[in-house]
Amino acid sequence: MARMQKLHAKVANQRKDFLHKTAFRLANTCSVLCVEDRNIRNLVKNRKLSKSIHDTGCGMSRQFLVYKCEHNAGQLVKMKPHFTTQDCSNCGKRVKKSLSVRTHVCPGCGLVLDRDYNAALNIEKAGLIQIGFIPAI
Repeated sequence: MARMQKLHAKVANQRKDFLHKTAFRLANTCSVLCVEDRNIRNLVKNRKLSKSIHDTGCGMSRQFLVYKCEHNAGQLVKMKPHFTTQDCSNCGKRVKKSLSVRTHVCPGCGLVLDRDYNAALNIEKAGLIQIGFIPAI
């Protein structure tokens, strides 16, 4: 039992170390970071996703980003997560898809991207609009 606790503690420390280093690197290289403002408590209610969400340390990573951005005079912009994976980052058309579909294919403009990359572009654009860095169209 003690050996198992030691292994779990080691994995937890490795995760914390990775998250600290990643947050530090991001805060040092970017003056503005845009993230989805996800309610993690609601996400972990899904039995199929809860283990993966806990394993990635979503809540902990956001806490570290907040701290590192404040410490390095950076800005962390939290965006509403609504339709970030469904809206086309090129033309703005909404393309409905289930969670199992991992590629964004826009019938309007023909853009083909990974679903998560498309969402990242949408989050970045919305975050920069929110802080007034780029004008809203």
